[in-house]
Amino acid sequence: MTDPSIKLPSNLENRLRKQLGEEYEHFYAALREPPPISIRMNPGKPTNQYSSAAPIAWSEQGKYLESRPRFTNDPLFHAGTYYVQEASSMFLEHVLKGVIDLEQNHRVLDLSAAPGGKATHLQALFTKDSLLIANEIIASRNKTLRQNLARWGGDNHIVTQSDPKFFKKLPDFFDLILVDAPCSGEGLMRKDSGAIEEWSEDNVLLCSRRQKRILADILPSLAPGGILIYSTCTFSELENEANMEWLEQDSGLTPLSLDIPESWGIVHSGPDQASYRFYPHHTRGEGFFIAAFRKADSPSTPGKSRRKPIRYPECATPEDQKWLQTPDRYTFLTREEHRHAIPKSIYEDYLTISRSLRITSSGLYMGKVYHGHLKPSPELALNQSLSQDIQCIELSADEALDYLAHINKSHGKDYPSGYNLVVHKGYGLGWQHILKTGQIRNKYPVAWRILQRHAKH
Repeated sequence: MTDPSIKLPSNLENRLRKQLGEEYEHFYAALREPPPISIRMNPGKPTNQYSSAAPIAWSEQGKYLESRPRFTNDPLFHAGTYYVQEASSMFLEHVLKGVIDLEQNHRVLDLSAAPGGKATHLQALFTKDSLLIANEIIASRNKTLRQNLARWGGDNHIVTQSDPKFFKKLPDFFDLILVDAPCSGEGLMRKDSGAIEEWSEDNVLLCSRRQKRILADILPSLAPGGILIYSTCTFSELENEANMEWLEQDSGLTPLSLDIPESWGIVHSGPDQASYRFYPHHTRGEGFFIAAFRKADSPSTPGKSRRKPIRYPECATPEDQKWLQTPDRYTFLTREEHRHAIPKSIYEDYLTISRSLRITSSGLYMGKVYHGHLKPSPELALNQSLSQDIQCIELSADEALDYLAHINKSHGKDYPSGYNLVVHKGYGLGWQHILKTGQIRNKYPVAWRILQRHAKH
Protein backbone atom coordinates (compact mmCIF):
# COMPACT_ATOMS: atom_id res chain seq x y z
CA MET A 1 0.00 0.00 0.00
CA THR A 2 1.32 3.46 -0.87
CA ASP A 3 2.79 5.46 2.02
CA PRO A 4 1.26 8.97 1.99
CA SER A 5 4.31 10.24 3.86
CA ILE A 6 6.77 9.12 1.18
CA LYS A 7 10.08 10.90 1.67
CA LEU A 8 12.62 11.32 -1.10
CA PRO A 9 16.37 11.47 -0.43
CA SER A 10 17.36 15.12 0.02
CA ASN A 11 19.77 15.15 -2.95
CA LEU A 12 17.11 13.68 -5.21
CA GLU A 13 14.49 16.12 -3.93
CA ASN A 14 16.78 19.09 -4.60
CA ARG A 15 17.53 17.89 -8.11
CA LEU A 16 13.86 17.31 -8.93
CA ARG A 17 12.90 20.72 -7.54
CA LYS A 18 15.41 22.28 -9.90
CA GLN A 19 14.28 20.04 -12.77
CA LEU A 20 10.55 20.66 -12.32
CA GLY A 21 10.47 24.19 -10.91
CA GLU A 22 6.98 25.26 -9.88
CA GLU A 23 5.59 21.84 -10.82
CA TYR A 24 7.49 20.04 -8.07
CA GLU A 25 4.73 20.27 -5.44
CA HIS A 26 2.20 18.83 -7.89
CA PHE A 27 4.69 16.08 -8.72
CA TYR A 28 5.31 15.30 -5.05
CA ALA A 29 1.57 15.24 -4.33
CA ALA A 30 1.12 12.69 -7.14
CA LEU A 31 3.81 10.48 -5.59
CA ARG A 32 1.68 10.21 -2.45
CA GLU A 33 -1.34 8.99 -4.39
CA PRO A 34 -1.95 5.27 -4.98
CA PRO A 35 -0.38 4.12 -8.26
CA PRO A 36 -2.81 3.33 -11.08
CA ILE A 37 -3.48 -0.32 -11.90
CA SER A 38 -3.16 -1.28 -15.55
CA ILE A 39 -3.19 -4.38 -17.71
CA ARG A 40 -2.73 -5.17 -21.40
CA MET A 41 -5.07 -7.66 -23.03
CA ASN A 42 -3.73 -10.44 -25.26
CA PRO A 43 -5.20 -10.03 -28.77
CA GLY A 44 -4.35 -13.66 -29.49
CA LYS A 45 -6.55 -14.82 -26.58
CA PRO A 46 -9.55 -12.47 -26.71
CA THR A 47 -12.08 -12.35 -23.87
CA ASN A 48 -14.80 -9.99 -22.66
CA GLN A 49 -13.05 -9.66 -19.33
CA TYR A 50 -12.42 -6.03 -18.39
CA SER A 51 -14.32 -4.89 -21.50
CA SER A 52 -15.76 -1.93 -19.58
CA ALA A 53 -12.39 -0.84 -18.13
CA ALA A 54 -11.04 2.58 -19.13
CA PRO A 55 -8.72 2.45 -22.15
CA ILE A 56 -5.10 3.60 -22.14
CA ALA A 57 -4.82 6.22 -24.88
CA TRP A 58 -1.50 5.08 -26.33
CA SER A 59 -2.09 1.32 -26.29
CA GLU A 60 -4.91 -0.37 -28.19
CA GLN A 61 -5.12 -3.28 -25.74
CA GLY A 62 -4.22 -1.34 -22.58
CA LYS A 63 -6.75 -0.95 -19.75
CA TYR A 64 -6.90 0.92 -16.44
CA LEU A 65 -8.55 -0.91 -13.55
CA GLU A 66 -10.32 0.90 -10.73
CA SER A 67 -8.76 -1.34 -8.09
CA ARG A 68 -6.19 -4.10 -7.92
CA PRO A 69 -7.75 -7.57 -7.97
CA ARG A 70 -5.86 -10.62 -6.75
CA PHE A 71 -4.45 -11.52 -10.16
CA THR A 72 -3.00 -14.82 -8.99
CA ASN A 73 -6.55 -15.82 -8.03
CA ASP A 74 -7.76 -15.39 -11.63
CA PRO A 75 -7.37 -18.47 -13.87
CA LEU A 76 -7.43 -16.26 -16.97
CA PHE A 77 -4.30 -14.49 -15.75
CA HIS A 78 -2.54 -17.87 -15.67
CA ALA A 79 -3.97 -18.66 -19.11
CA GLY A 80 -2.26 -15.56 -20.49
CA THR A 81 -5.33 -13.62 -21.63
CA TYR A 82 -3.76 -10.45 -20.23
CA TYR A 83 -0.51 -9.14 -18.79
CA VAL A 84 -0.23 -6.87 -15.75
CA GLN A 85 1.90 -3.98 -16.99
CA GLU A 86 2.57 -0.39 -16.00
CA ALA A 87 0.66 2.01 -18.26
CA SER A 88 3.48 4.41 -19.12
CA SER A 89 5.66 1.60 -20.49
CA MET A 90 2.88 0.68 -22.93
CA PHE A 91 3.76 3.90 -24.80
CA LEU A 92 6.23 1.68 -26.64
CA GLU A 93 3.29 0.77 -28.87
CA HIS A 94 2.75 4.36 -30.01
CA VAL A 95 6.49 4.74 -30.66
CA LEU A 96 6.59 1.62 -32.82
CA LYS A 97 3.58 2.68 -34.86
CA GLY A 98 5.34 5.95 -35.58
CA VAL A 99 8.77 4.65 -36.59
CA ILE A 100 8.45 1.20 -38.22
CA ASP A 101 6.11 -0.68 -40.56
CA LEU A 102 4.46 -3.28 -38.35
CA GLU A 103 2.95 -5.05 -41.37
CA GLN A 104 6.40 -6.23 -42.51
CA ASN A 105 8.45 -9.06 -41.06
CA HIS A 106 11.33 -7.88 -38.87
CA ARG A 107 14.13 -9.12 -36.67
CA VAL A 108 13.52 -7.64 -33.24
CA LEU A 109 15.67 -7.69 -30.09
CA ASP A 110 14.44 -6.94 -26.58
CA LEU A 111 17.82 -6.75 -24.87
CA SER A 112 16.76 -6.68 -21.20
CA ALA A 113 13.48 -8.50 -21.57
CA ALA A 114 12.58 -9.86 -18.12
CA PRO A 115 10.01 -10.16 -16.73
CA GLY A 116 8.37 -10.01 -20.17
CA GLY A 117 6.05 -7.00 -20.34
CA LYS A 118 7.66 -5.38 -23.36
CA ALA A 119 8.57 -8.73 -24.94
CA THR A 120 4.95 -9.90 -24.96
CA HIS A 121 3.92 -6.44 -26.20
CA LEU A 122 6.38 -6.70 -29.09
CA GLN A 123 5.12 -10.18 -29.89
CA ALA A 124 1.56 -8.89 -30.03
CA LEU A 125 2.46 -6.00 -32.34
CA PHE A 126 4.80 -7.56 -34.90
CA THR A 127 3.82 -10.16 -37.48
CA LYS A 128 3.81 -13.83 -36.52
CA ASP A 129 6.59 -14.43 -39.06
CA SER A 130 8.88 -11.83 -37.46
CA LEU A 131 11.68 -12.95 -35.17
CA LEU A 132 11.73 -11.82 -31.55
CA ILE A 133 14.89 -12.32 -29.52
CA ALA A 134 14.13 -11.84 -25.83
CA ASN A 135 17.37 -11.64 -23.87
CA GLU A 136 17.92 -11.73 -20.12
CA ILE A 137 21.32 -12.41 -18.59
CA ILE A 138 20.21 -13.11 -15.00
CA ALA A 139 19.21 -16.77 -14.73
CA SER A 140 16.27 -16.37 -12.31
CA ARG A 141 14.80 -13.52 -14.36
CA ASN A 142 15.36 -15.49 -17.58
CA LYS A 143 13.22 -18.27 -16.10
CA THR A 144 10.42 -15.79 -15.32
CA LEU A 145 10.69 -14.37 -18.84
CA ARG A 146 10.26 -17.83 -20.37
CA GLN A 147 7.18 -18.49 -18.26
CA ASN A 148 5.52 -15.21 -19.20
CA LEU A 149 6.23 -15.76 -22.90
CA ALA A 150 4.79 -19.26 -22.57
CA ARG A 151 1.60 -17.83 -21.05
CA TRP A 152 1.32 -15.30 -23.86
CA GLY A 153 1.22 -18.21 -26.29
CA GLY A 154 3.40 -17.07 -29.19
CA ASP A 155 6.00 -19.22 -30.95
CA ASN A 156 8.22 -16.87 -33.01
CA HIS A 157 10.61 -16.01 -30.18
CA ILE A 158 14.01 -17.19 -29.05
CA VAL A 159 15.02 -16.54 -25.45
CA THR A 160 18.73 -15.94 -24.90
CA GLN A 161 20.91 -15.42 -21.85
CA SER A 162 23.91 -13.44 -23.09
CA ASP A 163 25.85 -10.33 -22.14
CA PRO A 164 25.27 -7.47 -24.61
CA LYS A 165 28.89 -7.68 -25.79
CA PHE A 166 28.20 -11.06 -27.42
CA PHE A 167 25.65 -9.52 -29.79
CA LYS A 168 28.58 -8.03 -31.70
CA LYS A 169 28.81 -11.49 -33.26
CA LEU A 170 25.60 -10.59 -35.13
CA PRO A 171 26.64 -7.47 -37.09
CA ASP A 172 23.90 -5.49 -38.88
CA PHE A 173 21.37 -8.14 -37.88
CA PHE A 174 18.38 -6.53 -36.15
CA ASP A 175 15.82 -4.22 -37.70
CA LEU A 176 14.76 -3.01 -34.27
CA ILE A 177 16.52 -3.09 -30.91
CA LEU A 178 14.79 -2.16 -27.67
CA VAL A 179 17.12 -1.26 -24.81
CA ASP A 180 14.94 -0.93 -21.73
CA ALA A 181 18.00 -0.17 -19.68
CA PRO A 182 18.72 -1.05 -16.06
CA CYS A 183 18.41 2.25 -14.21
CA SER A 184 18.16 3.94 -10.81
CA GLY A 185 14.39 3.38 -10.73
CA GLU A 186 13.39 6.90 -9.68
CA GLY A 187 10.16 6.63 -11.63
CA LEU A 188 9.00 3.64 -9.58
CA MET A 189 9.38 5.13 -6.10
CA ARG A 190 5.64 5.55 -5.67
CA LYS A 191 5.06 1.80 -5.95
CA ASP A 192 8.42 0.45 -4.76
CA SER A 193 9.82 1.70 -1.47
CA GLY A 194 12.97 -0.30 -2.15
CA ALA A 195 13.82 2.07 -4.99
CA ILE A 196 13.99 4.92 -2.45
CA GLU A 197 16.20 2.96 -0.06
CA GLU A 198 18.60 1.92 -2.83
CA TRP A 199 18.90 5.37 -4.43
CA SER A 200 22.17 7.29 -4.32
CA GLU A 201 24.00 9.73 -6.57
CA ASP A 202 26.75 7.15 -6.97
CA ASN A 203 24.22 4.60 -8.20
CA VAL A 204 22.83 7.10 -10.73
CA LEU A 205 26.35 7.64 -12.07
CA LEU A 206 26.99 3.90 -12.13
CA CYS A 207 23.75 3.30 -14.04
CA SER A 208 24.61 5.98 -16.59
CA ARG A 209 27.98 4.40 -17.28
CA ARG A 210 26.49 0.92 -17.50
CA GLN A 211 23.83 2.17 -19.94
CA LYS A 212 26.48 3.66 -22.24
CA ARG A 213 28.42 0.40 -22.15
CA ILE A 214 25.29 -1.57 -23.05
CA LEU A 215 24.46 0.78 -25.92
CA ALA A 216 28.02 0.69 -27.27
CA ASP A 217 28.00 -3.11 -27.16
CA ILE A 218 24.67 -3.51 -28.90
CA LEU A 219 24.86 -0.89 -31.67
CA PRO A 220 26.98 -2.96 -34.09
CA SER A 221 24.16 -5.50 -34.33
CA LEU A 222 21.65 -2.87 -35.49
CA ALA A 223 21.08 -3.08 -39.24
CA PRO A 224 21.61 -0.01 -41.43
CA GLY A 225 18.35 1.93 -41.43
CA GLY A 226 17.32 0.06 -38.28
CA ILE A 227 15.58 1.52 -35.24
CA LEU A 228 16.99 1.75 -31.72
CA ILE A 229 14.54 2.46 -28.90
CA TYR A 230 15.97 3.43 -25.52
CA SER A 231 13.86 3.61 -22.37
CA THR A 232 14.24 3.85 -18.60
CA CYS A 233 11.99 4.22 -15.57
CA THR A 234 13.99 7.08 -14.06
CA PHE A 235 13.82 10.90 -14.00
CA SER A 236 17.60 11.34 -14.10
CA GLU A 237 18.85 13.50 -16.98
CA LEU A 238 22.23 11.80 -16.66
CA GLU A 239 20.61 8.43 -17.48
CA ASN A 240 18.22 9.85 -20.07
CA GLU A 241 18.90 12.99 -22.14
CA ALA A 242 22.67 12.91 -21.56
CA ASN A 243 22.86 9.38 -22.92
CA MET A 244 20.71 10.36 -25.87
CA GLU A 245 23.01 13.28 -26.72
CA TRP A 246 25.96 10.92 -26.49
CA LEU A 247 24.25 8.48 -28.85
CA GLU A 248 23.51 11.19 -31.39
CA GLN A 249 26.99 12.71 -31.31
CA ASP A 250 29.19 9.62 -31.01
CA SER A 251 27.18 7.05 -32.96
CA GLY A 252 25.65 9.14 -35.71
CA LEU A 253 22.09 8.03 -34.93
CA THR A 254 19.24 10.30 -35.92
CA PRO A 255 16.57 11.02 -33.27
CA LEU A 256 13.00 10.43 -34.41
CA SER A 257 10.15 12.74 -33.46
CA LEU A 258 6.62 11.53 -32.79
CA ASP A 259 3.19 13.05 -33.14
CA ILE A 260 1.65 13.02 -29.68
CA PRO A 261 -1.68 14.57 -28.66
CA GLU A 262 -1.16 17.30 -26.09
CA SER A 263 -3.98 15.86 -24.00
CA TRP A 264 -1.83 12.82 -23.15
CA GLY A 265 0.35 14.99 -20.89
CA ILE A 266 3.65 13.60 -22.18
CA VAL A 267 6.60 15.99 -21.86
CA HIS A 268 8.98 16.53 -24.79
CA SER A 269 12.62 16.85 -23.76
CA GLY A 270 16.17 16.90 -25.08
CA PRO A 271 17.84 19.31 -27.55
CA ASP A 272 15.78 17.93 -30.45
CA GLN A 273 12.60 17.63 -28.36
CA ALA A 274 12.58 14.02 -29.54
CA SER A 275 12.74 12.37 -26.11
CA TYR A 276 9.59 11.77 -24.11
CA ARG A 277 9.01 11.85 -20.36
CA PHE A 278 6.14 10.62 -18.24
CA TYR A 279 5.57 12.31 -14.90
CA PRO A 280 2.90 11.05 -12.47
CA HIS A 281 1.35 14.51 -12.10
CA HIS A 282 0.84 14.77 -15.88
CA THR A 283 -0.05 11.21 -16.91
CA ARG A 284 -1.87 8.31 -15.30
CA GLY A 285 1.20 6.15 -14.92
CA GLU A 286 4.65 5.92 -13.37
CA GLY A 287 7.81 7.77 -14.31
CA PHE A 288 9.12 6.74 -17.71
CA PHE A 289 11.50 7.97 -20.43
CA ILE A 290 11.73 6.84 -24.05
CA ALA A 291 13.44 7.91 -27.27
CA ALA A 292 13.84 6.40 -30.74
CA PHE A 293 16.72 6.67 -33.22
CA ARG A 294 17.40 5.54 -36.74
CA LYS A 295 20.76 4.23 -37.90
CA ALA A 296 22.03 5.61 -41.19
CA ASP A 297 21.46 3.50 -44.28
CA SER A 298 24.46 1.84 -45.91
CA PRO A 299 23.84 1.10 -49.63
CA SER A 300 26.88 -1.16 -49.80
CA THR A 301 25.55 -3.49 -47.10
CA PRO A 302 24.45 -6.82 -48.59
CA GLY A 303 20.81 -7.73 -48.23
CA LYS A 304 19.32 -10.65 -46.35
CA SER A 305 18.54 -12.76 -49.40
CA ARG A 306 19.28 -16.45 -49.02
CA ARG A 307 21.96 -17.85 -51.30
CA LYS A 308 20.54 -21.38 -51.25
CA PRO A 309 17.32 -23.04 -50.18
CA ILE A 310 17.01 -23.91 -46.51
CA ARG A 311 17.08 -27.57 -45.61
CA TYR A 312 14.69 -28.07 -42.74
CA PRO A 313 15.65 -30.93 -40.40
CA GLU A 314 12.27 -32.64 -39.91
CA CYS A 315 8.73 -32.42 -41.21
CA ALA A 316 5.67 -32.93 -39.06
CA THR A 317 4.97 -36.50 -38.03
CA PRO A 318 1.41 -37.82 -37.55
CA GLU A 319 1.97 -37.28 -33.81
CA ASP A 320 2.92 -33.61 -34.40
CA GLN A 321 -0.15 -33.15 -36.58
CA LYS A 322 -2.34 -34.40 -33.76
CA TRP A 323 -1.20 -31.59 -31.44
CA LEU A 324 -0.84 -28.54 -33.72
CA GLN A 325 -3.33 -26.52 -35.77
CA THR A 326 -0.89 -25.74 -38.61
CA PRO A 327 2.00 -28.21 -38.41
CA ASP A 328 3.30 -27.20 -41.86
CA ARG A 329 4.26 -23.82 -40.36
CA TYR A 330 7.11 -25.49 -38.46
CA THR A 331 10.27 -27.41 -38.82
CA PHE A 332 10.99 -29.83 -35.99
CA LEU A 333 14.01 -30.65 -33.87
CA THR A 334 14.39 -33.61 -31.52
CA ARG A 335 17.09 -33.55 -28.85
CA GLU A 336 17.29 -36.44 -26.40
CA GLU A 337 13.60 -37.18 -27.04
CA HIS A 338 12.62 -33.51 -26.46
CA ARG A 339 10.51 -32.22 -29.36
CA HIS A 340 10.77 -28.59 -30.49
CA ALA A 341 8.73 -26.85 -33.20
CA ILE A 342 10.52 -23.89 -34.80
CA PRO A 343 8.55 -21.65 -37.19
CA LYS A 344 10.12 -21.99 -40.62
CA SER A 345 10.15 -18.19 -40.92
CA ILE A 346 12.78 -17.92 -38.16
CA TYR A 347 14.67 -21.20 -38.58
CA GLU A 348 17.59 -19.79 -40.59
CA ASP A 349 18.02 -17.04 -38.00
CA TYR A 350 17.78 -19.61 -35.24
CA LEU A 351 20.79 -21.42 -36.72
CA THR A 352 22.75 -18.16 -36.88
CA ILE A 353 21.88 -17.19 -33.31
CA SER A 354 22.68 -20.63 -31.93
CA ARG A 355 26.28 -20.16 -33.06
CA SER A 356 26.63 -16.81 -31.27
CA LEU A 357 24.43 -16.69 -28.16
CA ARG A 358 23.30 -18.90 -25.31
CA ILE A 359 19.74 -20.02 -26.08
CA THR A 360 17.48 -21.04 -23.19
CA SER A 361 14.25 -21.45 -25.20
CA SER A 362 13.34 -21.44 -28.88
CA GLY A 363 10.07 -21.57 -30.74
CA LEU A 364 7.56 -23.96 -29.18
CA TYR A 365 8.75 -26.68 -26.84
CA MET A 366 6.20 -29.44 -27.42
CA GLY A 367 7.29 -32.01 -24.85
CA LYS A 368 9.07 -35.34 -24.63
CA VAL A 369 8.49 -38.23 -27.02
CA TYR A 370 8.23 -41.78 -25.67
CA HIS A 371 7.80 -44.68 -28.11
CA GLY A 372 6.43 -42.32 -30.74
CA HIS A 373 3.93 -40.59 -28.42
CA LEU A 374 4.25 -37.07 -27.07
CA LYS A 375 4.05 -36.23 -23.40
CA PRO A 376 2.93 -32.64 -23.92
CA SER A 377 4.75 -29.76 -22.25
CA PRO A 378 3.14 -27.04 -20.09
CA GLU A 379 4.11 -24.57 -22.82
CA LEU A 380 2.09 -26.48 -25.42
CA ALA A 381 -1.05 -26.20 -23.27
CA LEU A 382 -0.76 -22.39 -23.35
CA ASN A 383 0.22 -21.99 -26.98
CA GLN A 384 -2.08 -20.32 -29.49
CA SER A 385 -1.10 -22.93 -32.10
CA LEU A 386 -2.47 -25.89 -30.13
CA SER A 387 -4.95 -28.02 -32.07
CA GLN A 388 -8.61 -27.37 -31.29
CA ASP A 389 -9.28 -31.11 -31.44
CA ILE A 390 -7.46 -31.89 -28.18
CA GLN A 391 -9.72 -33.49 -25.56
CA CYS A 392 -10.46 -30.93 -22.85
CA ILE A 393 -11.64 -30.66 -19.27
CA GLU A 394 -13.50 -27.38 -18.76
CA LEU A 395 -13.21 -26.17 -15.16
CA SER A 396 -15.02 -23.49 -13.19
CA ALA A 397 -12.95 -20.72 -11.60
CA ASP A 398 -12.79 -22.53 -8.25
CA GLU A 399 -11.93 -25.85 -9.87
CA ALA A 400 -9.26 -24.18 -11.99
CA LEU A 401 -7.70 -22.59 -8.92
CA ASP A 402 -7.63 -25.98 -7.23
CA TYR A 403 -5.82 -27.35 -10.27
CA LEU A 404 -3.31 -24.45 -10.27
CA ALA A 405 -2.65 -25.04 -6.57
CA HIS A 406 -2.29 -28.82 -7.03
CA ILE A 407 -5.42 -29.49 -5.00
CA ASN A 408 -6.77 -32.42 -6.98
CA LYS A 409 -9.70 -34.72 -7.32
CA SER A 410 -8.76 -38.29 -6.47
CA HIS A 411 -10.41 -39.94 -9.43
CA GLY A 412 -11.19 -39.05 -13.04
CA LYS A 413 -13.56 -41.84 -14.07
CA ASP A 414 -15.75 -39.40 -16.01
CA TYR A 415 -12.85 -38.24 -18.22
CA PRO A 416 -11.23 -40.06 -21.13
CA SER A 417 -7.85 -41.60 -20.37
CA GLY A 418 -4.71 -39.92 -21.66
CA TYR A 419 -3.67 -36.28 -21.61
CA ASN A 420 -6.57 -33.89 -21.20
CA LEU A 421 -6.18 -30.16 -21.66
CA VAL A 422 -7.40 -28.26 -18.59
CA VAL A 423 -9.25 -25.16 -19.76
CA HIS A 424 -11.13 -22.29 -18.17
CA LYS A 425 -13.53 -20.33 -20.37
CA GLY A 426 -11.96 -22.03 -23.37
CA TYR A 427 -8.33 -21.19 -22.65
CA GLY A 428 -5.72 -23.75 -21.76
CA LEU A 429 -4.02 -23.84 -18.38
CA GLY A 430 -2.17 -27.14 -18.40
CA TRP A 431 -2.61 -30.90 -18.54
CA GLN A 432 -4.29 -33.62 -16.52
CA HIS A 433 -3.08 -37.13 -17.22
CA ILE A 434 -5.96 -39.53 -16.68
CA LEU A 435 -4.75 -43.10 -16.14
CA LYS A 436 -6.76 -46.08 -17.33
CA THR A 437 -7.57 -46.79 -13.67
CA GLY A 438 -9.23 -43.38 -13.46
CA GLN A 439 -6.49 -41.86 -11.33
CA ILE A 440 -5.59 -38.23 -12.06
CA ARG A 441 -2.07 -36.90 -12.44
CA ASN A 442 -1.84 -33.11 -12.25
CA LYS A 443 0.86 -32.12 -14.76
CA TYR A 444 0.89 -28.41 -13.94
CA PRO A 445 4.53 -27.48 -13.19
CA VAL A 446 5.30 -27.36 -9.49
CA ALA A 447 7.38 -24.21 -10.05
CA TRP A 448 4.34 -22.44 -11.54
CA ARG A 449 1.68 -23.45 -9.06
CA ILE A 450 -0.04 -20.85 -6.90
CA LEU A 451 0.95 -21.07 -3.26
CA GLN A 452 -2.12 -19.45 -1.73
CA ARG A 453 -5.60 -20.58 -2.64
CA HIS A 454 -8.40 -18.01 -2.17
CA ALA A 455 -11.93 -18.98 -3.14
CA LYS A 456 -13.10 -15.45 -3.87
CA HIS A 457 -11.45 -12.60 -5.70
